[in-house]
Amino acid sequence: MVRFPKAKLGKAKRTAELSETWIYGEKYATTDIKATIEIRSGAEYSKKFFEDATWPVLQRQTAEVGRAIADLETERILAFYDSVSAGDLAGGAVFNGSGSLDWAGVVGFWNRVKAENFNAKVLAINPNQAADLWQDDKFIHSFYFGEQVDVARGVLGQSYLGMKIVVSTKVTDGTVYAIDTDVAAAMLLRRDILAEPFENPRDDRYGVVASERIGLGVLRSKGVARGTGW
Repeated sequence: MVRFPKAKLGKAKRTAELSETWIYGEKYATTDIKATIEIRSGAEYSKKFFEDATWPVLQRQTAEVGRAIADLETERILAFYDSVSAGDLAGGAVFNGSGSLDWAGVVGFWNRVKAENFNAKVLAINPNQAADLWQDDKFIHSFYFGEQVDVARGVLGQSYLGMKIVVSTKVTDGTVYAIDTDVAAAMLLRRDILAEPFENPRDDRYGVVASERIGLGVLRSKGVARGTGW
């Protein structure tokens, strides 16, 4: 378990005209997060398969189980953001759309988080919403590719609103997330992805097993804006 302290800002109070200003100092609340989520994946094959393969079997299977773990990890993270109740989101409600995502919608998500005195760092969208944005001149004209751009992986770079645009089929079509990743939530990594080969010559079974152990928890839910129907 890790305990995260969350500061509540101090307040200044004027006691009387031309007199001292007293400051009521910061107070702290805490959030405890436990690493209770274990994700495992494995691949198994026979010695004959290993001998007949024309590629490095162990290397290929190790990469695949790692990808499968990352795939499920992403699903768990998105489900975690979906579990935040509407009233606890930035703006106090889900930001619903009624059609294609456009530049005004992007600004709307940014504004919801900004109005809570946070700064959205990531806008996560489905490829269909990305296709909508690439047909919007306002979005295109406002967009500048940064050093972190990797279109093949779905990282479009960063707009001048300060949000990195990320695209994934793991995001439900029509759903959009704007997240201040500095404050919204935390993911503990108790066990980094660990891959271990195994051999069982008696049963002619060989392969690799990988696992990780993580924890997820909300720190400041107002750092998240979520919307559907875009």
